[in-house]
Amino acid sequence: MSLRETTLAAGTPDARRLRLHVPDGAPPRDGWPLLVLLDGDWVWPLDPPPEGGASSAVLIPGHGGMRGPVLPRFAGQGVSAPSGPRTQALARRALDFTPPAPDGGHWPDPRRPEWQCGGADAFLDALLDPMLAWASAQAPLDPARLNLYGHSYGGLCALYALVRHPGRFARTICASPSLWWRDGRIGTLLDGLPRALPSGPGAPALHASAPASRVRLTLMAGTDERWYPEPPNPANPRRPADGIPTLPRLEALRRRLSDIPWLDCELECLDGIQHGDALRAGARRAVALAAA
Repeated sequence: MSLRETTLAAGTPDARRLRLHVPDGAPPRDGWPLLVLLDGDWVWPLDPPPEGGASSAVLIPGHGGMRGPVLPRFAGQGVSAPSGPRTQALARRALDFTPPAPDGGHWPDPRRPEWQCGGADAFLDALLDPMLAWASAQAPLDPARLNLYGHSYGGLCALYALVRHPGRFARTICASPSLWWRDGRIGTLLDGLPRALPSGPGAPALHASAPASRVRLTLMAGTDERWYPEPPNPANPRRPADGIPTLPRLEALRRRLSDIPWLDCELECLDGIQHGDALRAGARRAVALAAA
């Protein structure tokens, strides 16, 4: 794959590093499918690479200081972290990937109160305008095959994108989304999904092979994942038996969304996978789904 990269709004607080990976060879007639890979800096390039090579473009919106393959173990877990660019990037991630407070403003992160949350509207607006505009200028992309992948807080953001921009993504892929965040705030927001997709000028273009006016949501979680209501305490190490299995919560969400007329929702199990490892495993699956 070939790489294009840039920094939007360089030198400002809103600066964002973007990387676009484009498959080699001639694109399909309507352009490449595009996968927006949240937290892609942590997992890309995939190792080993996808079987048969990638057949979709991959856009990675970066957070400064986060390039590298290792998932920060202290992220969002209430564990002390050193100051510096890496911590600043994690704080920016928490802001970008979380829904706003009921009044539309920011609110503290429930596990790291010094971090602000609630900036997902601004992040998604930037993604769907200047970020995608830049990507479309770099390579032929199919607007009807736009896919979004996120894990943990990124999965929370992907679900919120479904609320904020219903039908804008042909497929939304969520691995281990943070359903617990703010006492299940995302579930309340999803209950407000419209019964029909927007129509008329400016309405989203859907994948031509999909059933009429339907979009797809793929939920994933590892069979070994557990959710812990309280942050870790070094004096009292966690035991798997103390955690709440994640999969039943996702199955409940799938059932909750099953009556949305325009949405096809499925749940996939990642065998033998725990929460942190679900980021990479889910990303590999997302690459395959984006090209399907």
